[in-house]
Amino acid sequence: MSTLDIFNPPVSKVAKGLEGKIITIYGSNNLGKTKQATRLKKPFYLGFEKGLNAIAGVPFAAINNWSDFKKVNKQLTHKSTVAKAREIYQTIILDEVEASARYCSKFICDKYESDTIASGRDGFGLWKEYETAYWEEIDKLIGAGFTVVFIAHQTEDKEGKIWPKGDKRALSPVIDNSDIVVYVRSNGTDEKNQVIKSSAFMAETDKFFARSRFDYIQTGLKEFTAEALEEAIVKAIEKQEEVEGITAVTYDEQKETLIGEELNFDSLKAKIIEYGKKLHANDKGAIVNEIIENNLGKDKKVTDFVKSQVEVMAVVLDELKDEVDKLEG
Repeated sequence: MSTLDIFNPPVSKVAKGLEGKIITIYGSNNLGKTKQATRLKKPFYLGFEKGLNAIAGVPFAAINNWSDFKKVNKQLTHKSTVAKAREIYQTIILDEVEASARYCSKFICDKYESDTIASGRDGFGLWKEYETAYWEEIDKLIGAGFTVVFIAHQTEDKEGKIWPKGDKRALSPVIDNSDIVVYVRSNGTDEKNQVIKSSAFMAETDKFFARSRFDYIQTGLKEFTAEALEEAIVKAIEKQEEVEGITAVTYDEQKETLIGEELNFDSLKAKIIEYGKKLHANDKGAIVNEIIENNLGKDKKVTDFVKSQVEVMAVVLDELKDEVDKLEG
């Protein structure tokens, strides 16, 4: 039974600091994207690419296929291990988006015994299966309470504008859920041929894509460093508190407003049976059968529900409760 109530809704809150924030950092090679990301608090690196070859001291998982990622992601996000993982790590770095999408694509092709995504299902394609598989894993990761940093390469469109590189089915859940998309640009070398630190941008221009959900964030960082990025986010939230009169909270306090009801098969089934018996006892058995058949299918009964149908069961329970409420008036 859903606890959603438009007449008594939770009120959205802004969380302090980086915890729980989703950040995409993109640009060309050798700009310090990975190095700076690994300098954020308590990092764990998901290496779809060999981005740590020149960086020491970072805990990591070498991801060589999609099943590797699913295994590690389960440890990071499963309800039995996520609390322990969050004690050890705060920042999860996925490097890099396009490479991860290729692994996912291969996984789906192997699963359906197809040479390519396009040729799967007798030529109808496996695009939906691939899109869903990628989204499901990313959705788990970004909902677990870590600071998640996605690293991406850059590409240009026909007009020469710079964008994050990758298949749109993989980029969409990443970019759409990012609180900040940071474009990192080279500043070349100085007169002594020494590399000048890269700059970063967090607002879109006609030359490149970037963005932030924080209205008061500075739009650029002259020197792109982990400290500068974190400071910009912290200051943006502090400015929002000052201007809008809000009070920022911890991530755990913010998450409390976002958590939905966990649907449990056994408890839902027990409640459905309980309400069903009440209605049968009041000669409303036909209504019970109608509600179940409308949601599950003709001639279906409570005993036909399976564990993958908890959402359908929640709808049935809501409708049965409405009928019981009418009886109890």
